[in-house]
Amino acid sequence: MSDPVTADTWNLPFNLGKPEATTIIRWCLRVILVVFLAWLIRRRPEQAESDDEPEIDEDATSDVKRGTAARSRPANARSNARLQQQQPLPRRDQMPYQRRRTGDGDFNAVIDKVSKPKDMWEVRRGSGESHSQSQSAPRRSREMQAETNTGGVSSSLASLMASMGSTPSGGTPSTGVTTPTERPKVVVNPPERKKLNVNHHEADPHEKMLHGHQRPVTFITWNPEGNLLYTCSKDSVVCLWSTPDGECLGTFAGHHGAVSSCSVSPNSRWLVTAGSDQLIIVWEAQTPKELTRIELKGSVRSVEWAPGDRGDTARFVACHNRFASHAAAVVVFRFDGQAIDELVRITTLPAPATQVSWGSRDETVASAHESGQLLFWNATTGARERDLKAHDNGFSKFEFSTDRELVATVSHDCCVKLWDLGEGDNGTLLFESKTDRPLNDVALGSALQRATTTTGKRPSSCCLICAGGQDVRQVTTSASTTEQFNTLLFKLPSESASPAEFQAVGVTKGHFGPVHSLTFSPSGKAIASGSEDGCVRL
Repeated sequence: MSDPVTADTWNLPFNLGKPEATTIIRWCLRVILVVFLAWLIRRRPEQAESDDEPEIDEDATSDVKRGTAARSRPANARSNARLQQQQPLPRRDQMPYQRRRTGDGDFNAVIDKVSKPKDMWEVRRGSGESHSQSQSAPRRSREMQAETNTGGVSSSLASLMASMGSTPSGGTPSTGVTTPTERPKVVVNPPERKKLNVNHHEADPHEKMLHGHQRPVTFITWNPEGNLLYTCSKDSVVCLWSTPDGECLGTFAGHHGAVSSCSVSPNSRWLVTAGSDQLIIVWEAQTPKELTRIELKGSVRSVEWAPGDRGDTARFVACHNRFASHAAAVVVFRFDGQAIDELVRITTLPAPATQVSWGSRDETVASAHESGQLLFWNATTGARERDLKAHDNGFSKFEFSTDRELVATVSHDCCVKLWDLGEGDNGTLLFESKTDRPLNDVALGSALQRATTTTGKRPSSCCLICAGGQDVRQVTTSASTTEQFNTLLFKLPSESASPAEFQAVGVTKGHFGPVHSLTFSPSGKAIASGSEDGCVRL
């Protein structure tokens, strides 16, 4: 009899002992668990397929069975040939899906299981009549559509009126349709504001709204002929529009930030644009072709061509903010059709300039500052020649008349003023008016000259417009309305006293945000406005 086999016989590093009962039970349970999990995994797809099987309309199935029974009856040879060509009954998973029709009891049971409020189902659960009407509504709509396709206009109209619960003869309407309860109106009483005594102009068919920008409009200007309009925006694009039809002819894309200003040369050859990306770009005015560019030492706020330069060489003036160690400055440039040369740089500014423009005979340049000052500089030497304290705070914009002897100014203090630069060292205030909103821009009509400010020669039509509105950051914290964004129209008063108050003649509506730019057409017969809402209104 041989010896029992042990670990020492085979020289194994472990002992082959007899397994315990608990170990055997543990492994059996593990095998059972794995088999059970495999069975569940295999059964899940089959259960999903059974849940996705469409429900078959019992009526349709009975119709098919009756048809099959009818075809099984004895017939002639022609019927037998037709039965041979008949397609077999489709399987359950191939039949079209149709919703199972339920009675009142089944419908109420479904409603009880739905988590939505039951009040919304009371119309259908109220009575059998209303429920039958709701079930027959789809059938009536299908009948109406079929009658309309076949030309049954009168019958479909009668069915429509019947479904709406009214009769053509003026009878009592049906009670099958319920009308919702009218909600109470909320009346908000905004705080009282000082309003101008003006008339609202009616809608004019010649008024147009131009939609070409995706962000707020910052500046607009016309070409000297008045048939093209250029609009700048914070979306870094300048759009070119034909007027008065308002067609977008193209875009000037070259800036990498908001475009703050632009100007067309007096000969309509060139367009100069300035942006917050510190760039000044000169383009061909008729086509979006870039000619040259120059980078300044800060964000450029304003730019304008000299009105008297109509040859092959022209000057333009620009102003930029302070950046790092570079001071804010007003700079005069010259462009010869190919390159830009710097002529004069003025850095002795009391505060950064917000706008620059050419003065009388193109010999001076004027700059507006946030301190409320309007300063005049020699365009050749850069010397300071004149100082006009126009407003106490928040100087917004200014504009000269065509003879450069009058200047209109607006500010965030809600005031608009007209100054005579021909009298006195610092100018004389001729007219002013206090409005009910902060003002962002002002424009003068071409008919307004220094000679027309005297009594008896004043124009009778609108000669000054201004607009603005509450800042966008403050709209959500106050009771501001869209009336704040209307353009105000003024004309000169008849009295000869100085300073006198402007006479308001009306307003123009159309914007839903603060107005940032205004301008008259060269002929003075049209105006354009650009707003925070990204639209330009003609």
